[in-house]
Amino acid sequence: MLSSARIAFGAFFAGSLASLASLAGCGGMDDDAASGALTPLSSFSAPSRSGAVALDGEAQVAYVADGDNRALHAVALASGEVMTTLLGGSPEQVILIGDDRVAVTLRDVNEVALFARSEGEALAPLGTVTVPVEPAGMALSPRGELLVTSAWGRALTSLHAETLEQRWSVPLAREPRGVVVTPDGRRAFVTHLVGDAVSVVDLPVDGVPARARRLAVLGGRYRNQVDGALGAGTLHPSAALAYAAVLSEDGRMLFVPHVAEQNGADTVRAIPGAYGGVPVEEETSVASVAVVATVAERLVGEPAAGSHPVRGLASIATEGGDGLAVAPETAPSRQARGVALAGEALLVVSMGTDELVELDARAIDPAMSVRRVFAVGAGPTGVDVDAMAGIAVVWSQLSHALSVVDLVSGAVETAVIADDPLPPEVAAGRRLFVTERDRRISRDGRACAGCHPEGRDDGLVWKLGAGPRQTPTLVGRLDRGPYGWLGKHARLEDNMQETMTRLGGSGLPEVELQHLATFLRKGLHAPGRAVAAEAGQGTQGTQGTQGTAGGAGDARRGKELFASAEVGCGDCHRLDAEASDRTVHEVGSRGGKDTTSGFRTPPLLFVGGTAPYFHDGRYATLEALLEDNFDRMGHTSHLSAGELQDLVAFLRTL
Repeated sequence: MLSSARIAFGAFFAGSLASLASLAGCGGMDDDAASGALTPLSSFSAPSRSGAVALDGEAQVAYVADGDNRALHAVALASGEVMTTLLGGSPEQVILIGDDRVAVTLRDVNEVALFARSEGEALAPLGTVTVPVEPAGMALSPRGELLVTSAWGRALTSLHAETLEQRWSVPLAREPRGVVVTPDGRRAFVTHLVGDAVSVVDLPVDGVPARARRLAVLGGRYRNQVDGALGAGTLHPSAALAYAAVLSEDGRMLFVPHVAEQNGADTVRAIPGAYGGVPVEEETSVASVAVVATVAERLVGEPAAGSHPVRGLASIATEGGDGLAVAPETAPSRQARGVALAGEALLVVSMGTDELVELDARAIDPAMSVRRVFAVGAGPTGVDVDAMAGIAVVWSQLSHALSVVDLVSGAVETAVIADDPLPPEVAAGRRLFVTERDRRISRDGRACAGCHPEGRDDGLVWKLGAGPRQTPTLVGRLDRGPYGWLGKHARLEDNMQETMTRLGGSGLPEVELQHLATFLRKGLHAPGRAVAAEAGQGTQGTQGTQGTAGGAGDARRGKELFASAEVGCGDCHRLDAEASDRTVHEVGSRGGKDTTSGFRTPPLLFVGGTAPYFHDGRYATLEALLEDNFDRMGHTSHLSAGELQDLVAFLRTL
């Protein structure tokens, strides 16, 4: 279905747009990129990647993936005309293919849809294809392959960009999101919502199948070097929230915005009751950008031990008060949902602060070198640029607005292009959930979404005064209380208020707590499951908990074991109540640093995708948990190795 409307961008395009000679890309292709070129399947423009918004620079049309309205908007920037195509699912990202096609990932129905596009004409559907669960990011390779990440399905899938025929699929680690392809078409780099690594996928060449490798380059290493040299007490060794990445034009450099976290690992000072083992007035999470040399596959400028590289960055200041020296303030973009590159300008959208942040791409950590900040719509999730025209376009999902930024003058024009279909209380709760700098929620300004991205989890175990606690997934688990690992709160609102207090926040009034609770119950998108569940494989398809090959067990036999009196898992993990009886039990799970021995039965909904396990995250996989159970929870010591595999296979269907 197609609708048409018109918006006003003022006189933004009244005159000719200035070119940005200073923003033009420079440098040639690496030696390894220049050799061994692959034969393309068809004629395509330069390799590209997807985002929540994609800009056709020649036609000056922005294509917007509007997940709330299940629509794809085509916005003519010069005329302000908006043509809306309603879709069969909720679009996550959009990508332009050549001069006449556009593809979108429909995350909630596990599909990729392809359309023909023509200037001034309605999009014409060309077909859809089913891919592993929750397709998210896309990239187009030089040889005409459309590479698609699947967030919950933990896979990178190759489709023929013209026919959507599936060519191959390779398993990945948890929560893959952004994907880019090197200009030679030999490697793809994939970001992840959890963990300190990106995946490097060697693409099939000469009959050799695709292979994924782990490259641990996140975690604010340069920031830690600066903090360490200054004697600051807080380091940030962990990482999360790598939503997106972008390559330099020549493919030599990969830029990965993410969050560097101090969750208690390698903490210099431990403060009882503090989050991450540090005082609440200190930053326990900071924005960082990893700059990776793609040929060597290492961080650019990673210093040798004992060195103190600060050349080219802002001066390091020592702030008074407690005598701690600190590094320069970083970019505000702890939720960097989209990123683009225009020569020396690295542009990052900051969802929690409603800003487009321009960073210096030449810096060792660009997040420590902020050049300009532009105010855009509420909740920006995507950015694309036309460097030659000197503009950036930003899609803001919460306000359903498109912003056009003049990168020369700094002028910004923002226009709402769609209505908000969400109930007002859900929309208000979502805004509270993602907002940064609200000191009522946390002393250091982190958002709820900083630890619970998309209502899921950051994969971290946090050092707390009562002992280590892993971040729990929220989606689908909040319909009934009590809440928290200790089951002490009958109301979700009370549990959230206590969490804000522990984060050093002053707390929210009751009406806003209710809005937040309403969003958490009604506004979060649960992972799709229909395709995998019908195959008896669970939401993970054939992939194991850490992205390794699995699926050896039989889920149907596992369900019988789970519910049997001999095993007894269902006694506490009631399948009719989010797989939890919501009761505190002592099952011998107390760790050495815990101050209590009884914990609420955790809900098991979506448990296959929420590693690590136990309240303190002591088990990396479900297999490890069951092998070490020894009848503490139910009775599993008599089960054979095959039966344990069956049980794990069933747990992954929940």
